[in-house]
Formats: sequence, C-alpha cells, structure tokens
Amino acid sequence: MRRPRSIVRLILIGFAAVAVPLIAAVVTAVVQVDRLAQRNRVAVLDAENATHESRALIEFLTTMERSLGQYGVFRDRDFYLTYQDARREFQSAAQRLGALNLNAILRRQLAELVQAEAQLNQAVLTSSGDPIEATSPQQIADEWAALNARSRSILAESSKLIASHASRAKDMSTDLQRTLLLQAAAAVPVAVLLAVVFVVLITRPLRQIESEIRRLGSGEFAASVSVRGPRDLEELGSRLDWLRRRILELEEQKTTFLRHISHELKTPLTTLREGSELLLDDEARELNAEQREIAYIMRDSGVQLQRLIEDLLEFGRTQVPRVEAPQRAEVALDQVVRSALEGQSLVKTAKALTIDARLAPTTLKGDQGQLRILVDNLLSNAVKYTPAHGRIMVSLAADDTDVTLEVADNGPGIDPDERTRVFEPFYQGRAPYQGHVQGTGLGLAIARQYAEAHDGSIDIADSPLGQGACVRVRFRLPRAA
Repeated sequence: MRRPRSIVRLILIGFAAVAVPLIAAVVTAVVQVDRLAQRNRVAVLDAENATHESRALIEFLTTMERSLGQYGVFRDRDFYLTYQDARREFQSAAQRLGALNLNAILRRQLAELVQAEAQLNQAVLTSSGDPIEATSPQQIADEWAALNARSRSILAESSKLIASHASRAKDMSTDLQRTLLLQAAAAVPVAVLLAVVFVVLITRPLRQIESEIRRLGSGEFAASVSVRGPRDLEELGSRLDWLRRRILELEEQKTTFLRHISHELKTPLTTLREGSELLLDDEARELNAEQREIAYIMRDSGVQLQRLIEDLLEFGRTQVPRVEAPQRAEVALDQVVRSALEGQSLVKTAKALTIDARLAPTTLKGDQGQLRILVDNLLSNAVKYTPAHGRIMVSLAADDTDVTLEVADNGPGIDPDERTRVFEPFYQGRAPYQGHVQGTGLGLAIARQYAEAHDGSIDIADSPLGQGACVRVRFRLPRAA
C-alpha cells in the first residue's frame, strides 16, 4: 500500500470513505422524512385550522345569541351593533373554514349552518334592524339551540380530522422506519469496517510516537527514534531523534557545569569551615566566651551552608529541590525553632533586632533535618528583610488537628500579587533587601517542598506587627502522643 504524504491526507481519505455510505443513507432518509413531514404538516395544519374556526363559530354564535336577546329586551342600539359585529365575524369564520381542505360531511354541515343562521336572522330582525315581534321567544330559542347543535357537530367532525391524520401519519411513519432500518443495516456495517481499517492505519504511527516520547521522558536516550507511517509522521520521528541527540549534548554540558560549580563553591566553603575549626581548637588559640560563641556560630553556619549548596546543586540538576521522603520520628518542634533562633543570634545582635518567640511545647512526627531547614529558611528570610532595630515575631501553636508555625516581621512586606509567586524557585520579590548578601530565591521554594513533604501547607498572610509579611506553615499530621 502506497504511503500517503501526510497524516491529514490519510485522515481525510478515511473520513471520506467512512462518510460516503452514511451520507447516502442520511440523504435518503432526510428526503423521505421531509416528504412525510411536509405532507403531515399540511394535513395537521388544515385539521388544526378547521378545529380553531369551528370553535370560533361556536363563540360567535354565543355572542350573537346573547347580544340579540339583550337588544330585544333593552332596545339598546349598542347591543344591536354588537350582534352585527359578531355576525360578520361568524360569516368570516365560515368562509375561512370553507376555504380549507374539508371532507364532504364537513362541507355539508357548514353549508347547512350558514343557511340556518341566515334564516334565523331574517326571522327575528327586519331589514332596518328592528326586532320582529311576531316571532315567539320559544321559537327563537329553539332556532338558536339548533344552530349551536350544528356548530358543535362541525367541531366534533373537525376534531376527528386530527385523529384521522394522526393514524395515517403513524402508518406512514412505520413504513418509513422499516425502510430506514434496512438502509442502516446495509450502510452501518460497511462504515464500521472502513472506520476500523483507517483507525488502525492512523493510530499505529501515533502509538509509535507516543512510545518514543515516553522512552525519552524516562531518560532512555541510547536508542534512536524510528517511526513508520505517513511521511510527515516519519519526519516528526526524525525531529524527535534530533531532540534525543540534543538532550544528550545538554546533559553532558550540564554535568560539566555542575562539576565545575561544585568545585568553585565548595573550595572557599572548605576554607571557611577549616578556619572555624581552628578557632575552636583550644590548643591552637585561646578564645574568650564571646569569641567562642561567634566561632561556634560560624562553624554551624558553614555546615548549614554546605547542605544548602548541595540542595542548590541538586535543584539545578533536576529542576526541583531534592526532597527525600521524611524519616518519621518524634520531633520537638519548639526545640527545633529555639535552636534555629540561636543560630540567628549573631545577625540579631548585629542588626539590633527584637525577636518575640511564643512557642508552645509541640511534638510531631517528621524529619528533624528537613524541619530545621524549613525553620531556618523562614527565619533567615525574615531577618534579611527586617530593618535594623526591627521586630520579628515567631509563634508555634497546636490544637487537636493542626500544628501552626508563623514567622512575622515588620519589614517592607510582600505585595498581594506576589504572595503565590514567592514560592516559585529562583523568584525574588520587589521588596528591597536589608542584608549584605543577596539571596538565591530558593529559600521559600525549599520551605514549601519540605512542608508538603510533611503533608502540610505554607502561605503568606498579613503581618500581625502592623506591616511586613507573615509566613504561615500548617502541618496536618497527627501529633505524637
């Protein structure tokens, strides 16, 4: 079988092949149904009009009888005019009814009604419109009763027209349904068979492309991409193979970059850590209490910086922070927060910050290392944006269902339109920095990853200090007993 030039052409050919028998069946059905519907529509419309006009005859006769009786009693000319108007409407309705396609019975009944009404009019009124006194009231009442009976007979006969047309339409519909079923029984199997053939022809190369994309997505770049089918899909397969080769090149470049940046970052960090260890060596140098405290802070900060650099490198490798499954163990979260606050004591002293800590004793199951990094990132962020002599408030509370940690500052705050974006990796808000070292935009991103790893959530709220920002973390995990 000759391959088509494009998948679009193959789809069009398949569509046309499947549609031809169905279109033929549909066109035939539409023509037959339209013919039947037109015939039934005309018949039903005539029957409906006949019924409507028949009811109108009864209404006008009733109005005529009432107006003529009132005119005979009160001799009020207005009643006479009402009678004449109703009589003209009666005659018009009779003419409209006679113009319809009626059967012989209806035409005969209509003619008798019109003739009887004319005779009654001559019997009760003179040519000038005055009542004829010689006519007895009983005779007039009998004549009106006869007219009403004739009009109701016409209405009954008109109603029979609808039932007759409905029965005829039902018979014709049954015959048409039988014909359409035979046509469908012949056309549908042919269309289904053609559809199956073209579905196989169309979906086979698409499944090949899907399989190759899944293979590339899983990181298998060794084998080349090969697709058989229409020429445009084969060309798409060639482009996927080019993409595979390009990804391999980029992976090699990324590996080289990470190797170099890892060396460049860790070399000065090693020097800093060795220097802090030498300062803490009593045999190398004697330090007073304040100097030793500063040296301990430098050493701990170096360890933390090394861990953060490793997370940054892992983030650059996978485009997401490395978040291992937390090791579930009982963690005293209030002690973790206090330890993190002690790590910020040097910066606190340098900027003369006031830190108000309200920590309720709280124990939960989680990973102490990840929770410590989360708290450190929130505190570092608050310290960085808090001006000198500013204030930071840290609160930790727990209830029956949640553990809530809030870190608030009175810095410049976060604009409402940035409150969701600040958790994106490498995004840094418009607020000015209050520190000497500009951040990487990963602190809150990593904090969100660790919060979600503990089945928690993190968001930005208004600071309770009047201005600034408040980062709120909720852990929705059962606390330890």
